Amino acid sequence: VDLRDHFQNIVLTILMSAVVSIPLWQWFLQRFGKKTAAYCGISWIIPFTIMLVCIPNLIVAYVVAVSSGLSVAASLLLPWSMLPDVVDDFRLQNPHSKGHEAIFYSFYVFFTKFAAGISLGVSTLCLEFAGYNTGACRQPPLVAYTLKLLIGAAPVAFIAIGLMILLLYPITEEVRLKNMMALEELRQHGLSSGSQVNELINSP
Repeated sequence: VDLRDHFQNIVLTILMSAVVSIPLWQWFLQRFGKKTAAYCGISWIIPFTIMLVCIPNLIVAYVVAVSSGLSVAASLLLPWSMLPDVVDDFRLQNPHSKGHEAIFYSFYVFFTKFAAGISLGVSTLCLEFAGYNTGACRQPPLVAYTLKLLIGAAPVAFIAIGLMILLLYPITEEVRLKNMMALEELRQHGLSSGSQVNELINSP
């Protein structure tokens, strides 16, 4: 199906769907927990991606765009909301190790950008090996087959791998609440200790 005249509208549909669905995912993660929300949000796109490859028409393209926006919002919002929980868990397991928060955030941003760069490079190489010609109006059949793999099979495979890794994520909602209570107790203890030290310093 020719989507050249609908490209901007499809991109706008994805962005609007992502923006509108952010409050939905915020409510979902508060209701069911961050791990469950991430699992559901990321896996949401799988059947629609397969549908786009198997049934290539304009209506399906817009349906996939809306569902992609939902999944994009989840994949962008939820990992950032889970990262502070990882930092808190690390602080509780290593109470004498301080000031490492920047390392976690830097690693997350670096590997996100690194994965995006690798995917773009691999996609370009695959299209080049398939015989893609930038200036040509018609492309070889192998290019169409390669595009189906790049937008269908490859994302589904990597999403499945990511979901299996997510199953090993140890910070459930119960663990997160327990860590939050433990950190609050440490803060209260630190405040009380600080006030006692101040009283000793200010006493005559």
